[in-house]
Amino acid sequence: MNSMYVDVAIIGGGLAGNFLARQLRRTLPHLTIGLFEKNKDTSFKVGESTVEIASNYMARRLGLSTYLTERQLPKNGLRFFFDCPDRQKSFTEMSEIGGVEFPYHPSFQLDRSRLESDLLAMNQEDGVEVHLGSQVKDLELGAKTTRRERHRLSIQGDSHSWTATCRWLIDASGRHSLLARKKQLRLQESQHHIAAVWGRCTGFADLDSWGPEKFRARIQFTTRRLSTIHFCYSGYWIWIIPLGDNLTSVGVVGERSVFWNDTIRKMGGFLDFLKQHRAVWSLMESAKWLDIGSYHQLAYNTKQYFSEDGWGLTGEAASFTDPFYSPGSDFIALENDFLTHLIQREEQGDSPDHIRDLVSLLNRYMHYRFQANMRLYYGAYSSLGSYELLKLKWQLDFPLYYHLWFSHYLQDFHLDEGFLREQVEEQNNVLNALDNFSHLFRKVEQGLRRQQCYDRFNSGNFTNALEGIRWVKEVGLPQTPRQTLTRLGSIFNRTRQQALEILGYPNSDASMPISYFISPQQLV
Repeated sequence: MNSMYVDVAIIGGGLAGNFLARQLRRTLPHLTIGLFEKNKDTSFKVGESTVEIASNYMARRLGLSTYLTERQLPKNGLRFFFDCPDRQKSFTEMSEIGGVEFPYHPSFQLDRSRLESDLLAMNQEDGVEVHLGSQVKDLELGAKTTRRERHRLSIQGDSHSWTATCRWLIDASGRHSLLARKKQLRLQESQHHIAAVWGRCTGFADLDSWGPEKFRARIQFTTRRLSTIHFCYSGYWIWIIPLGDNLTSVGVVGERSVFWNDTIRKMGGFLDFLKQHRAVWSLMESAKWLDIGSYHQLAYNTKQYFSEDGWGLTGEAASFTDPFYSPGSDFIALENDFLTHLIQREEQGDSPDHIRDLVSLLNRYMHYRFQANMRLYYGAYSSLGSYELLKLKWQLDFPLYYHLWFSHYLQDFHLDEGFLREQVEEQNNVLNALDNFSHLFRKVEQGLRRQQCYDRFNSGNFTNALEGIRWVKEVGLPQTPRQTLTRLGSIFNRTRQQALEILGYPNSDASMPISYFISPQQLV
């Protein structure tokens, strides 16, 4: 085979590429889809923990509900534990934030290697032209004048090379994105210098049989093991994620200045670091380690996600923020929805002018979502080690995710151009509010550190992750603008009042209007 043609060429057979191939086959089955993956076998990858937008996308767009319940693990939400400064507190002594029942809206823990292998087989059976062991070596964007064959790929297989032409070219090849390098799209993150090291092991302790009955009764005997566990420290956190088949993913994410050195990137140094944490190490001291990986810098952005010239980026080929709240697959869901929408609009004969305007709108919206997500993390890592501070932050971040982003996704608002324009035009209001609360949290942290009581509640306390959120079952149901703003105001005021109480201000029942929170200012 010296040359081939497909309507849509997807570079990369990982999560983002396989998801998009399946979505396109389900949405536009008449199109030919080519998927090109340089490796012959799937491998272990981080990014196993999903949250609600991604899970809804997998179930609703991709029809994977049965597969996920049969072949992957259900997730019992995010769960946070807090230590003392010498990192010698036992697991059962730690304060905890987490659920006491399975979430109403499901999410999953993904064995990425198994999932990607299964998706490749599903896609091939469904008619996707899957080419494993086929590395795209070069791209010629706009190589031909006809829209049918806009782009040319040069591909190297085991024993031969060939070319492919396509109408749409999608790079889903991860952070080493060929298209991002070709177009010089990568934007380095200047404020958030976060690194990560991770590995997989077998023989990890059973968290659900650990500790006395009182400790297990604290969460009403629901499962801790199926949660994404965060052991939280000032400047970094340690994750524990179950993958099934006796496999567990363990990783460290944090500010490079706090934990990073050359030795931690090797297995010996990684284990030495984990051994410094009594509770963490007690759960894995009998484990057998399989592999290790690392990234020196996690966060980055892209100048452009989509192009009217028939190309786009999805997943880590485009951007990445921070794994603390597991948003990576949520971004894949949005990007793949937008790519599918663009291809669908072109297939339906939309004018080039409309496609150009739509591409511009989608790019602006994705940049807004990136900036909103990053504002959850800017300057926040030093506060992670305090139960009191993270509880304050969680009780803002989680309700906002459900009330705004998740509720909008469930109603497909992101596919409504009028809604997107409103969001882009009003984005400064949301970004200002997030900045204001970020400044407030830092002020609270400074106050606690000044009084030398940063970790005063890190022992023996528990908070239900859904505390104060009685409306979870209403997420995704239609609301009037007034109802939306009323609930948003309630979330904002509750968080501000809690912050004022920590700072020692007199209690006040006065509620501030929404305009107070969305204007650039100090909230205290």
